[in-house]
Amino acid sequence: MSKENLRKAGWVAVMLLVPGGMILGAAVAARHYRKKAAEQQSQPD
Repeated sequence: MSKENLRKAGWVAVMLLVPGGMILGAAVAARHYRKKAAEQQSQPD
């Protein structure tokens, strides 16, 4: 397994096993999508 896959598996485990994981997961997902949207807006058409 690559390091990236292990890191993703670790995040999934933390989000599912830790109390409050739903909140953590939502925060991480929101951050990811905000960053992605900002990158798309900064790229010229």
